Amino acid sequence: MSCGSELFCLQGTRIEMFNPKHLRCILIVIRLITIIRTVCATSLALSFNLKPLAMPDNVNTPSTLQELKKCNRLPSWQPHTIRHSDCTRALELFRATEGAKSGSQRFEFHTPGAHKASTLLPLSTPRVYPAGTCTIAVVMLASLPPSFLPPGVYPKVWPPIDIETLDELRNAAADVERTCVVMGGDYPRAGWVPRGRLSGSIGVLIYETGSLMDRIVRNEQRLNVDAM
Repeated sequence: MSCGSELFCLQGTRIEMFNPKHLRCILIVIRLITIIRTVCATSLALSFNLKPLAMPDNVNTPSTLQELKKCNRLPSWQPHTIRHSDCTRALELFRATEGAKSGSQRFEFHTPGAHKASTLLPLSTPRVYPAGTCTIAVVMLASLPPSFLPPGVYPKVWPPIDIETLDELRNAAADVERTCVVMGGDYPRAGWVPRGRLSGSIGVLIYETGSLMDRIVRNEQRLNVDAM
């Protein structure tokens, strides 16, 4: 059976195109079928202890993470504003604080209480450099609550240790400042980039001083001091 341009075909039944009651019924049936298929697929996945919306294993690999550069205006990162001049001072504080250490030397960055995993000199995190409205922080992603992971990062079990140089972290912070704060013009943004030569699990963050993210990182910093 063929249908003209004025008709729909649905499993051999001719339905007039201009009958609104029939069209509504069709749309309702299609929606119910979609919902049933979604529920069945979810139930099947759960029966095998799978996550229906699980991300591919390669989402958080170092190569894909290195490509991420996320600027944001999330209220938890930037409730008000970040001034470029303050971020410039925060970068200077970064250099002054870590200046005695070799910039090209590789260090083992770790979360509070993590066991040493290499012969490299360890550096504990988070490392925080605040100046006015702007704070730069070097944070292990493993230490952040899942709901406060940087944009673009999917929750997983992050390693508590990674290896990087201070030069690379400083350059990363300067990159975020240039891309998110300076290029934001009258609307500067917070932002971050991932670093780490083993698993890309070091986050270099710029956010507003006093923000919720700032309080979370500083609480982790207090835990670090208590563990020492």
